[in-house]
Amino acid sequence: MLLLLDSMAERYSMLPTDILSKATTQDLFIYNNANTIKIREHRKEKGESVADTYSQNELDSIYKDFKNKYGNENK
Repeated sequence: MLLLLDSMAERYSMLPTDILSKATTQDLFIYNNANTIKIREHRKEKGESVADTYSQNELDSIYKDFKNKYGNENK
């Protein structure tokens, strides 16, 4: 989280505390996703694998958090 705040603060010429006080959760998610896509595209251009963007443990944690939040609802 701190790395994300530092990155956003540098990009938008703000202090990390300004980002915390002014940015919404949606701003942080959008910035993080855009940054992840940018990194993946850069790695693809260099011919590197993008299969390890997330480790298996991170994917398991994301899945577990989603299931805990939303359960087994099929919508």
